[in-house]
Amino acid sequence: MVNVGSARRRKVERVLVLNMDYTFLGICQWQSAINAVYTNKAVVEEEYDKEVHSPSITMKVPAVIRLKKWVRVAYERISYVSYTKNNVHRRDNYKCIYCGEKCGKGNTTIDHLLPESKGGKNEWSNTATCCKSCNYLKDDRTPEQARMKLLWIPNKPRGFLMIVRIKLGMIHDLWAPYLKE
Repeated sequence: MVNVGSARRRKVERVLVLNMDYTFLGICQWQSAINAVYTNKAVVEEEYDKEVHSPSITMKVPAVIRLKKWVRVAYERISYVSYTKNNVHRRDNYKCIYCGEKCGKGNTTIDHLLPESKGGKNEWSNTATCCKSCNYLKDDRTPEQARMKLLWIPNKPRGFLMIVRIKLGMIHDLWAPYLKE
Protein backbone atom coordinates (compact mmCIF):
# COMPACT_ATOMS: atom_id res chain seq x y z
CA MET A 1 0.00 0.00 0.00
CA VAL A 2 1.39 3.40 -0.98
CA ASN A 3 1.31 6.17 1.62
CA VAL A 4 -0.03 9.26 -0.10
CA GLY A 5 -0.57 11.47 2.94
CA SER A 6 1.49 14.32 1.52
CA ALA A 7 0.20 13.67 -2.00
CA ARG A 8 -3.41 14.11 -0.88
CA ARG A 9 -2.66 17.45 0.74
CA ARG A 10 -0.98 18.72 -2.42
CA LYS A 11 -2.37 18.24 -5.90
CA VAL A 12 -0.55 15.38 -7.57
CA GLU A 13 -0.40 15.88 -11.32
CA ARG A 14 -1.62 13.49 -13.95
CA VAL A 15 0.85 11.36 -15.89
CA LEU A 16 1.42 11.50 -19.65
CA VAL A 17 1.43 8.02 -21.22
CA LEU A 18 3.48 7.39 -24.36
CA ASN A 19 3.53 4.38 -26.64
CA MET A 20 6.78 2.47 -27.11
CA ASP A 21 7.63 4.74 -30.09
CA TYR A 22 7.08 7.93 -27.98
CA THR A 23 3.70 8.75 -29.56
CA PHE A 24 0.98 10.16 -27.33
CA LEU A 25 -1.48 7.60 -25.94
CA GLY A 26 -3.23 9.52 -23.20
CA ILE A 27 -3.00 10.38 -19.54
CA CYS A 28 -3.50 8.36 -16.38
CA GLN A 29 -3.52 8.84 -12.64
CA TRP A 30 -0.18 8.67 -10.85
CA GLN A 31 -1.20 5.43 -9.06
CA SER A 32 -1.70 3.63 -12.39
CA ALA A 33 1.63 4.95 -13.65
CA ILE A 34 3.47 3.70 -10.58
CA ASN A 35 1.77 0.32 -10.96
CA ALA A 36 2.85 0.11 -14.63
CA VAL A 37 6.44 0.98 -13.72
CA TYR A 38 6.53 -1.37 -10.72
CA THR A 39 5.16 -4.28 -12.81
CA ASN A 40 7.79 -3.57 -15.47
CA LYS A 41 5.25 -2.57 -18.14
CA ALA A 42 6.55 1.00 -18.47
CA VAL A 43 9.63 3.12 -17.90
CA VAL A 44 9.73 6.57 -16.36
CA GLU A 45 10.83 9.29 -18.78
CA GLU A 46 10.23 12.32 -16.50
CA GLU A 47 9.45 12.73 -12.79
CA TYR A 48 7.74 15.35 -10.63
CA ASP A 49 9.45 16.55 -7.45
CA LYS A 50 6.80 14.90 -5.26
CA GLU A 51 7.48 11.53 -3.65
CA VAL A 52 5.32 8.64 -2.50
CA HIS A 53 6.30 6.11 0.12
CA SER A 54 5.54 2.48 0.85
CA PRO A 55 6.97 0.46 3.75
CA SER A 56 9.85 -0.69 1.56
CA ILE A 57 10.42 1.97 -1.11
CA THR A 58 10.28 5.68 -1.78
CA MET A 59 9.91 6.92 -5.31
CA LYS A 60 9.21 10.14 -7.15
CA VAL A 61 5.85 10.48 -8.87
CA PRO A 62 6.21 9.89 -12.62
CA ALA A 63 5.33 12.79 -14.93
CA VAL A 64 5.84 10.91 -18.22
CA ILE A 65 5.91 7.15 -18.72
CA ARG A 66 6.60 5.14 -21.87
CA LEU A 67 5.18 1.67 -22.36
CA LYS A 68 7.67 -1.13 -23.00
CA LYS A 69 5.39 -2.90 -25.48
CA TRP A 70 3.83 -1.19 -28.47
CA VAL A 71 0.06 -0.70 -28.20
CA ARG A 72 -2.08 -0.60 -31.33
CA VAL A 73 -4.41 2.39 -31.19
CA ALA A 74 -7.84 1.90 -32.68
CA TYR A 75 -8.59 5.61 -33.04
CA GLU A 76 -7.22 8.39 -35.20
CA ARG A 77 -4.93 10.98 -33.76
CA ILE A 78 -6.78 13.75 -31.90
CA SER A 79 -7.66 16.31 -34.54
CA TYR A 80 -10.83 18.04 -33.40
CA VAL A 81 -11.94 20.12 -30.41
CA SER A 82 -15.59 20.99 -29.90
CA TYR A 83 -16.56 24.61 -29.49
CA THR A 84 -17.39 25.45 -25.86
CA LYS A 85 -16.81 28.55 -23.76
CA ASN A 86 -14.38 26.64 -21.57
CA ASN A 87 -12.40 25.51 -24.64
CA VAL A 88 -12.24 29.13 -25.86
CA HIS A 89 -10.73 30.10 -22.49
CA ARG A 90 -8.26 27.22 -22.72
CA ARG A 91 -7.30 28.17 -26.30
CA ASP A 92 -6.65 31.76 -25.17
CA ASN A 93 -4.86 30.59 -22.01
CA TYR A 94 -7.37 32.64 -19.95
CA LYS A 95 -5.88 35.92 -21.25
CA CYS A 96 -7.96 38.92 -22.33
CA ILE A 97 -7.77 39.51 -26.09
CA TYR A 98 -7.68 43.31 -25.56
CA CYS A 99 -5.48 44.00 -22.52
CA GLY A 100 -3.58 40.70 -22.32
CA GLU A 101 -4.22 40.31 -18.59
CA LYS A 102 -4.76 36.86 -17.15
CA CYS A 103 -8.44 36.60 -16.23
CA GLY A 104 -9.08 35.25 -12.78
CA LYS A 105 -12.07 33.31 -11.60
CA GLY A 106 -15.17 35.50 -11.76
CA ASN A 107 -13.48 37.98 -14.12
CA THR A 108 -13.55 35.86 -17.28
CA THR A 109 -16.09 36.43 -20.04
CA ILE A 110 -16.51 35.51 -23.68
CA ASP A 111 -16.48 38.43 -26.10
CA HIS A 112 -18.10 38.23 -29.52
CA LEU A 113 -15.99 40.27 -31.95
CA LEU A 114 -19.10 40.77 -34.06
CA PRO A 115 -21.79 41.05 -31.34
CA GLU A 116 -24.62 38.55 -31.39
CA SER A 117 -27.07 41.44 -31.76
CA LYS A 118 -25.39 42.26 -35.08
CA GLY A 119 -25.43 38.68 -36.37
CA GLY A 120 -22.25 37.36 -34.72
CA LYS A 121 -22.17 33.63 -34.11
CA ASN A 122 -20.78 31.39 -31.39
CA GLU A 123 -17.78 30.09 -33.31
CA TRP A 124 -14.00 29.94 -32.87
CA SER A 125 -13.20 32.89 -35.14
CA ASN A 126 -15.78 35.24 -33.57
CA THR A 127 -15.21 34.64 -29.86
CA ALA A 128 -12.35 35.23 -27.47
CA THR A 129 -11.59 35.39 -23.78
CA CYS A 130 -12.12 38.86 -22.37
CA CYS A 131 -11.91 40.39 -18.90
CA LYS A 132 -15.08 42.00 -17.57
CA SER A 133 -13.57 45.52 -17.71
CA CYS A 134 -12.69 45.30 -21.40
CA ASN A 135 -15.99 43.61 -22.23
CA TYR A 136 -17.83 46.46 -20.48
CA LEU A 137 -15.80 49.05 -22.42
CA LYS A 138 -16.42 47.32 -25.75
CA ASP A 139 -20.13 46.99 -25.02
CA ASP A 140 -22.31 46.02 -28.02
CA ARG A 141 -19.83 47.17 -30.67
CA THR A 142 -17.14 45.69 -32.86
CA PRO A 143 -13.52 46.21 -31.76
CA GLU A 144 -13.11 48.83 -34.53
CA GLN A 145 -16.18 50.76 -33.38
CA ALA A 146 -14.95 50.63 -29.78
CA ARG A 147 -11.39 51.58 -30.90
CA MET A 148 -9.94 48.53 -29.17
CA LYS A 149 -7.05 46.57 -30.67
CA LEU A 150 -6.97 42.78 -30.76
CA LEU A 151 -3.74 41.28 -29.41
CA TRP A 152 -4.26 38.21 -31.63
CA ILE A 153 -6.72 36.94 -34.21
CA PRO A 154 -8.91 34.15 -32.78
CA ASN A 155 -8.99 30.98 -34.90
CA LYS A 156 -10.12 27.41 -34.67
CA PRO A 157 -7.47 25.44 -32.74
CA ARG A 158 -5.00 23.67 -35.01
CA GLY A 159 -1.98 21.62 -34.29
CA PHE A 160 -1.68 18.57 -32.11
CA LEU A 161 -0.18 20.34 -29.07
CA MET A 162 -2.91 23.00 -29.01
CA ILE A 163 -5.67 20.42 -29.33
CA VAL A 164 -4.16 18.22 -26.60
CA ARG A 165 -3.79 21.27 -24.31
CA ILE A 166 -7.43 22.19 -24.82
CA LYS A 167 -8.64 18.62 -24.29
CA LEU A 168 -6.48 17.98 -21.22
CA GLY A 169 -6.35 21.44 -19.74
CA MET A 170 -2.99 22.89 -18.89
CA ILE A 171 0.02 20.87 -20.01
CA HIS A 172 2.88 20.49 -17.56
CA ASP A 173 6.24 21.79 -18.78
CA LEU A 174 7.69 18.28 -18.50
CA TRP A 175 5.15 17.03 -21.05
CA ALA A 176 5.79 19.59 -23.81
CA PRO A 177 8.85 17.92 -25.42
CA TYR A 178 6.84 14.70 -25.86
CA LEU A 179 3.82 16.36 -27.48
CA LYS A 180 5.42 17.74 -30.62
CA GLU A 181 3.62 17.53 -33.94
